[in-house]
Amino acid sequence: MILIGKSLISRNCIEIGITNSTIASITPGDNEFMENVILPGFFDIQVNGCSGVDYSSDLLEVHDILSVVKNLAKRGTTRHLPTIITSSRDRISKNLECISEALDRTLWLKEAIPGIHLEGPYISSEMGPRGAHNPEYIRDPDFEEFSAWQEAAKGSIRMITLAPERKGALEFIEKCSNQGVLIALGHTAAEPGLIREAVAAGARISTHLGNGSHSELPRLDNYLWEQLAADEMYSSLICDGFHIPPSFIKTVFRAKIKEKIVLISDITALAGQPPGFYNWGSMQVEVEDTGRIGLVGTPFLAGAGHDLYHGIHYLHTVLGYDLCAIIDMCTVHPAELLNLPRISPEPGVGEFANLSLGRWDKSNNLLEFKTVVLGNTVLFQQ
Repeated sequence: MILIGKSLISRNCIEIGITNSTIASITPGDNEFMENVILPGFFDIQVNGCSGVDYSSDLLEVHDILSVVKNLAKRGTTRHLPTIITSSRDRISKNLECISEALDRTLWLKEAIPGIHLEGPYISSEMGPRGAHNPEYIRDPDFEEFSAWQEAAKGSIRMITLAPERKGALEFIEKCSNQGVLIALGHTAAEPGLIREAVAAGARISTHLGNGSHSELPRLDNYLWEQLAADEMYSSLICDGFHIPPSFIKTVFRAKIKEKIVLISDITALAGQPPGFYNWGSMQVEVEDTGRIGLVGTPFLAGAGHDLYHGIHYLHTVLGYDLCAIIDMCTVHPAELLNLPRISPEPGVGEFANLSLGRWDKSNNLLEFKTVVLGNTVLFQQ
């Protein structure tokens, strides 16, 4: 067997035949297929939904959460942060309560969903930086409001994306950071100096760097360069071939040490839907035949139409990056960023199995997932 990435395999996987924890790379051989390839389960810190389920929808129900977990597992994602975007206070509260109820009903879901990500509503209202967020609900940070949401979520909010130029944002960053909530900068139009102040206050990651931004920026003095230059900051990237060009990906990979790059999908409920026009809240979006999802009448994107495995394949096959390093960007790095456990090589230490077993088709560099495991739960088996 071949294991790709740094994570180790615990002994409770023996029953499905996974016993080898040797780190190796995929190498060419004589056979068209390479059997028994093992990968650690992917961890996506930005999932808006998938397969028709939208974490920000007023139609969200408890059973939908399990559906998302199972559908993501089909291509190797075992853990994720449900991402709720800008909306009314009541809508966000309702959806947080729904996710929390699902975690209480099915205890193993707490392994698959170790937290929730709020993307907004404390972001820029400018066209471009606000992306596909509804401007009606964009507002300044309110710690009392956030505390009420945290109560509704039973403490599950682990990450929030905001724009540091909003009134009261710096104090809000300090308070949330002191409570162990990861602060991300995104959908921002901030002056570079404010980026530095936000980092000093506790911000630690850039949300989908390069996206949720203006079409044109000052060439040298802007919020993108400032976030790239901040050694304290991780950068999360959507590497699906649409959100950012290869030149920008290469620039980030050279500007940041690899341990501070996190691969995300930003996958939405419309992922996998037939090409056409769809209503998303108050906005109209188009799903193209390539899977690209855009805001109709604008050059801007409206989330992503692909999962993490698509991004892994793109970085490895199209851009030629080392597969082991890419895997670490959506397994080890997000877990370390959120102070979550990795896979234990020994049983009985409170950690858990987190992996997928598959077959590698070397003719097209694609992985066929056969069994996906999290803890004592088989999430997917073909």
